[in-house]
Amino acid sequence: MLCPRISFAVFLAFVSGFSVTGLAHEGHEHEGHDHDSSTAHAAPDSTNTFQANGKTFRWEHRPELGQQSDKMVAAAKGGLHNNADQDPITQEIVTVVANHGLVTLGPDLKEWTLVEDQDPIFSKRVNAHGTDCFEIDGQSYWAFASTNTQEVIVSKRGKVVGKLTQPKGDEFDNPTVNAYFAAKGKFTPCDVVYLPQGKRLVVVIGYAPGDFALTAELQDGQWVWGPTAWGGKEGKGGLFSTAHGVQVGSDNGQEIVEVASRAHGRIFAFTAGGAQVRMPGSNAGYYVQLPPGSNPCNISHNGQSIFLTLLNPLPKTKTASVMVVEDGKPAGFLTPGSYESLSYMRHMHGFCPVEKDGKLFGIVLSWPNGGENKKGLRNDGQIAIFEAVEQ
Repeated sequence: MLCPRISFAVFLAFVSGFSVTGLAHEGHEHEGHDHDSSTAHAAPDSTNTFQANGKTFRWEHRPELGQQSDKMVAAAKGGLHNNADQDPITQEIVTVVANHGLVTLGPDLKEWTLVEDQDPIFSKRVNAHGTDCFEIDGQSYWAFASTNTQEVIVSKRGKVVGKLTQPKGDEFDNPTVNAYFAAKGKFTPCDVVYLPQGKRLVVVIGYAPGDFALTAELQDGQWVWGPTAWGGKEGKGGLFSTAHGVQVGSDNGQEIVEVASRAHGRIFAFTAGGAQVRMPGSNAGYYVQLPPGSNPCNISHNGQSIFLTLLNPLPKTKTASVMVVEDGKPAGFLTPGSYESLSYMRHMHGFCPVEKDGKLFGIVLSWPNGGENKKGLRNDGQIAIFEAVEQ
């Protein structure tokens, strides 16, 4: 899920090249800001700031953006288990809300709307646990890793053009992966991303004992599994401990696959062929080790800045946050639950950074923990939009 396709160099140009009346950073009012501050709710604590290019930014909640229908709010409240991505051509933000449907947010970020003439599959149990929007031959494609229905769906504006379901066990050039699926090993896709240079999809299945990264290619108009696969469960010959998020990045012109491995709080990088490479700021093991207690769900970035949604709070934050990482180290946080009207956003699951009119916005999606809700600790599936503002 690559959200969005702007480079960190461009972001830093915004930061250092002119007065940033709207480059959002966590949590306070900005003098001379060009929208009605009476609609913004700022959080006072320092868990809503981050550093970039020697400057400090805060995240300011923009409640007037991202308006939703009552039906969408109701469906998301108990069932949002999602991420979102930006269409590279139309600039819309895209996600699927289970039992509601495929929705988009226009480039103005004002209102979520149901996609017209969408396949009925999207208004049922399909979720966008992982989402990636990409372009092939000048056409937009939207891919969704649905944990609810255990499939990867590829669509063109709501028209399903491909599905990837349980592999049979003869599709990959990795005998361990083939043996796993030949034995009917569990297939639960957590996330999906398209590699423009590699011309393939990468799917991670961290909710399964296999814990693999799988690839699929377009052949004769059909998406089919193979041939590359790698990974595996930590302690069983592999590197991952719940491979939950996957992203495509670049290092010195080389396309790399970034994987957020949730349970042990690590970020890995690989070539399109599955060879492990060193992450910027990584340790001797070639991976970035996050602070103890970090459980990254999804990963998005702009060049050197990585945004990680954390399922659970860290000691510094009372509720779960979006962590900003640069050069392998935390550079700040966004903690939605600390803002007025957002106290039930307790578990972060998705984050999509968006550039609009020279300003940086972050679209955050939270996950409702059913077990906690049953015990009276309320948390909702919600979507909120923040703007990064220089402090």
